[in-house]
Amino acid sequence: MKWTACLLVGMLGVVWPLGPAGAGSSDASSPGVHLAVSGQITKIESGLLFVKTPYGLQLRTISPNKADRVGLHDARVGDEVWLLLDSGNVLLDAARPGGEDFANHKVLAGRIHYADPYWGEIQISTPEGFERFEVDTLAGSKLSVFQEGMPVTIELDADNVMIDIQSNR
Repeated sequence: MKWTACLLVGMLGVVWPLGPAGAGSSDASSPGVHLAVSGQITKIESGLLFVKTPYGLQLRTISPNKADRVGLHDARVGDEVWLLLDSGNVLLDAARPGGEDFANHKVLAGRIHYADPYWGEIQISTPEGFERFEVDTLAGSKLSVFQEGMPVTIELDADNVMIDIQSNR
């Protein structure tokens, strides 16, 4: 059974481990393994991009705000895009073919100093001081299980927006 899952992951796309080697902080722990898959925009409706991925994975949508932020504001039906998914199959990031923007992600470890109840921002306390980051809408839903003072690892996209968070406990 395990070899089937490994084969399936290999067929789906590139497994994208993001850890301390590409991190902004050398003491950060790895936020987990991510999966980069290619997809094709099949429909654009009210600014929402509908992306079909291979191998029967669910249809993905990219919000107008995220599309603008990741440079897909001028996307057209038929365009190829790369999607970065977390271990829970949640869309973390999107990019033009090749996923070069994924290499510009940073990982930062610290303690939650403040998390906006409306998921707009997070403040992390690190040995260097406090840092404030905007929170991506999809990552914001994860904040409800985190409390102030908890040790966490956050992942930032190329625009310094938090796209993922994990507990360091």
